[in-house]
Amino acid sequence: MARRKQNPSRKPDVLRNVGIACIVVLGAALAVMAAAAFLRGMRASPFFKVRMVVVADNIQPLELPELAKLKGQNILLVDLSKAEARVRGRYPQLADVRVIRQFPDKILVKGLRREPFAKVSWDGEVSVIDPDGYMIGAPVEGQETLTVIKGLKHQRISAGSQVRDERVKLAAQIIMLFQHDRALASAGLTSISIDDVTRILCHLKVGEAGFDAIIDRENMTSGLKMLSQVLSHGGLDLMQVKYMDLRLDEPIIGQKKAKK
Repeated sequence: MARRKQNPSRKPDVLRNVGIACIVVLGAALAVMAAAAFLRGMRASPFFKVRMVVVADNIQPLELPELAKLKGQNILLVDLSKAEARVRGRYPQLADVRVIRQFPDKILVKGLRREPFAKVSWDGEVSVIDPDGYMIGAPVEGQETLTVIKGLKHQRISAGSQVRDERVKLAAQIIMLFQHDRALASAGLTSISIDDVTRILCHLKVGEAGFDAIIDRENMTSGLKMLSQVLSHGGLDLMQVKYMDLRLDEPIIGQKKAKK
C-alpha cells in the first residue's frame, strides 16, 4: 500500500497556533501582573485614603464611633459588610442599611428609617414595630397613641428582628383599614386583641366613650365597613355601648348595664 504523503503546509499552521497561544498566555500574565501592581499602588497611595464618611440626610443623626474610625483607612480595605452590621446593630430602627465606597476617598452610609406603626404587648413588655413587623425598640415619647396588639405568644427577639407571627400581619391589615376610612380614622383604635382570630376585639375610644368592635378574620373588611356606616350615621349613644358584634349581616349592639 502506498504511504500517504504529509501536507507540508500543516507544519507552519501548528507553529503559528503555538505562537499565538504563547502570546495570549504572556499577555494575560502581564495583565495580571500590571493589575496587581496597580492595586498595590492604590493601596499605598494617600489618594485613596478615606477622608469623609457621609451619612444620608434621611437617617441623620447617626453617631457611631466605628464609622469615624474608617477615616484614614485605605478605601479598598474597608470591610463594608462589617460596617453595615455595626450600623444595623446600633440602629435597629433603620432598614436596608448600605455602606458604599465612593472613589477616591468617600464612604457613604445609606438606609431607610423604620416608621413606628404599632405596639406589641406580651408578658408585661411593650415594644414598637414597623408596618412589616420589625422590632424598633421600647416606646418613646410621642408614641402613646399607637395601637397595641395583644394576644401574641412571647418571642425572644431583639430590636431589628421581625416578629414571626401571622397574626401580626392580620393586625396590621386591620390598623390600615382604620387609617384609610374617614369615619374609622376619627375613632381611636387603642388596642387589638387577636389571640382568637374568629373573635378579634378592636377596642375603640370615641370621645369619652369606649367599646369593643368584634370582627373575625373572614369578614373583617365587611365588618369594619359596617362599623364605619354606624359611626357615620350617628344617632347612637356610644356612651351606652359595651360592644358591637360585626360578624353577621347586621350589627349586634350590647348595651352597658345601667348603674343603680
